[in-house]
Amino acid sequence: MARRTQAQLAQTRQSIIDAATALFAERGFAHAQVAQIAERAGVGISAFYGQFRDKEELFLLIAQDAFEEVHAGVLEVRRSMNMQSPLDVLMGVQRTYDLVFEMLARHKEITMSILRSGLAAVPALEQLFWGICDAVADEMTRDFARANADNVVKVDRPRDLSDAMVGMIFQLANRMTRDESLTPHQAAKVCTKFTLGALLMYMPHDTLHRMMPILATFPGTGSIQNS
Repeated sequence: MARRTQAQLAQTRQSIIDAATALFAERGFAHAQVAQIAERAGVGISAFYGQFRDKEELFLLIAQDAFEEVHAGVLEVRRSMNMQSPLDVLMGVQRTYDLVFEMLARHKEITMSILRSGLAAVPALEQLFWGICDAVADEMTRDFARANADNVVKVDRPRDLSDAMVGMIFQLANRMTRDESLTPHQAAKVCTKFTLGALLMYMPHDTLHRMMPILATFPGTGSIQNS
């Protein structure tokens, strides 16, 4: 029998990844079996084990690619922000949430796989997930520290606020992918408003007074200004 070419092996690997992504989304990690993945991919079980050690390694690969793409996108938005411009920072917050929810929606099956399976199903996935969440929260905490030093906000425990902002994404992501009851833009808008509302609560009075004209130029903040 002729040996398979690198292109054929790559196609087999991608077919297994695509089949597993769909099956994990439908059944969760625990109930998706290697034999079922191989059958859906149209390959034998030996072909599966020729590419992956087990389904845990495959699940981690699928999730890691999605997580790292989201993290890279968030970092790119932050790099493009002018931290000296309050309006640019506000726009950056909105761009960040838009980017996160758009990516989660674009990788809907992967998002559903992770949410349906539960992070504890694969210990390495749990470590990867919280590592990226911690990295994003660390970056936001450093931003709050600079804002504290500039008297823009006064946050006694900035990491708590950062964690709250990162954490509110997941229930909305679950609704967005599970029953499509809201769009990525709607989910991002909710998170943006909650974030702005939280920041306003932490602003000293004189800073808040200076921010109101800036908020007037920021889209979608009418309810905040009138409250």
